[in-house]
Amino acid sequence: MFVIKEDTRVGAFAMVSACIWIGIFNSIQSVCKERGIIKREHRSGLYISAYMMAHMIYQAAICLAQTVIMFVIYDFWMDFPEKGLMTGSFRIDLFITFFLLTYASAALGLAVSSVVHSPTTAMTIMPFILIVQLIFSGAIFWLEGPMDKLSDVTISKWGMRAVCTDANINSMPSSMLSDQLYIFRQYEPVAKILDLIPEEMIMEYSSRVTYESIYEYNRDNVKKEWQILGSFIVLYYGISVVSLQFIDRDKR
Repeated sequence: MFVIKEDTRVGAFAMVSACIWIGIFNSIQSVCKERGIIKREHRSGLYISAYMMAHMIYQAAICLAQTVIMFVIYDFWMDFPEKGLMTGSFRIDLFITFFLLTYASAALGLAVSSVVHSPTTAMTIMPFILIVQLIFSGAIFWLEGPMDKLSDVTISKWGMRAVCTDANINSMPSSMLSDQLYIFRQYEPVAKILDLIPEEMIMEYSSRVTYESIYEYNRDNVKKEWQILGSFIVLYYGISVVSLQFIDRDKR
């Protein structure tokens, strides 16, 4: 990872998936299991916005602790790039991205937990939420047209872009061209021709032909991706508050 383009994409996908899984799992049962208590307290004057803000503060602390643990594990096993676009340090940038991803996922979990009426329903829905996040991240399938527009509402897409952009993935060589050339090298006449081409030239060319504009190494891109992740946090908080305002209409 952080050396070959394809390996970096796979590694980034694993990191993003871990953050989303942890964040949603943190909170998806938090509200629905207290629904009876919330209903009673709301009738006694409980402010739903204050109640949800308490959950958000608690989730922020939990997500921060989990991000620290994840980051220490990754940092122990991986060689990170030194330079980061936003803070000057890739490690600090990646830490912030991890936290925003995990926290936005926890906020999504709270929103789901506020809408459903029982922990059983929440856990039934959870796998489908995760599947949508993973499929529309852009790491497994190339998304075009309406599917690309639909992916804009997923946390995973912007997490993938933040990690890959800050890692300067477009400057990394692609293994795809090298793999194809290896097949051609099995034929001796072709191998002799390929031996005349410097390996550095092949690697540089592979980097250029696999360039993706969505991962352009640009500070504004990472800033935009962080802002979108932050917007998800606010949006899901708002959904949670609005949905719980109607809790008195529950029939049970």
